[in-house]
Amino acid sequence: MKTELIDTLQLTGQGLISIIGAGGKTSLMFRLAKELESFGKSVLTTTTTKIFMPLPSQSPFTIIDSSIEEIIKKSASRLKRFLHFSVGQKYDPATGKLQGFAPDSIDQLCQAGLFDWIIVEADGARQKPLKATASHEPVVPEDTTHLILVTGLDAVGKPFNETHVHRAKLFSKNTGLPLGGTMDEQSMATSIAIEIIKAGHLSHSSTNFVILNKADNPEKISSGQKIAELLQTNKIIQRIIIASLIDEFAVKSCLILKK
Repeated sequence: MKTELIDTLQLTGQGLISIIGAGGKTSLMFRLAKELESFGKSVLTTTTTKIFMPLPSQSPFTIIDSSIEEIIKKSASRLKRFLHFSVGQKYDPATGKLQGFAPDSIDQLCQAGLFDWIIVEADGARQKPLKATASHEPVVPEDTTHLILVTGLDAVGKPFNETHVHRAKLFSKNTGLPLGGTMDEQSMATSIAIEIIKAGHLSHSSTNFVILNKADNPEKISSGQKIAELLQTNKIIQRIIIASLIDEFAVKSCLILKK
């Protein structure tokens, strides 16, 4: 397994990663887990919202229990055989969704010290490439050490409506882009700047990254570079990665922001 993402993100030692935004959060979570596992790290994947039940190709098994104390006991046992697995508190067969834990429960899991890394999908976007967060979002654990905001570059050039943007009216209010217009790089950069600041206030994270995903062709890579340039003076973000998470070599380019 290539370790280019964890190298680019400089994920060494231990930590709690919260992934927010839209357009590839789940793919990123399980790709990071596999890279860290291949490096000999113990990894737990979970959510503070809901995700589809992990496939065997994503996670070898999932512990389902509403008690954090029981999760900790079962995890200690499983770690004797596996470096990576997932946890949730409830599974709904009607939707195929796994319900996660409240942020303070994730903090409790982190403080147990069983895992080198805990990776949390801490936002929901209804499988759309972009979103604006409501007042109760994102759902970021306080003990987060690394915050990663994902945005889907496939939204560029698309009609600006609820089909492509979760909470489009709120996105419009935040960015000034009128409903019915065309999604552009400036609006996406404005939204990213707002969302990363908001999420950063919810945790202790001092390391904030942006991943511009779905850079699947030269045109999308160019759009990613334009967004990165618009964000290059941002004092909150450390690195902006243009990537295609479905590719074996995911990282297309990386902008390191000077502070």
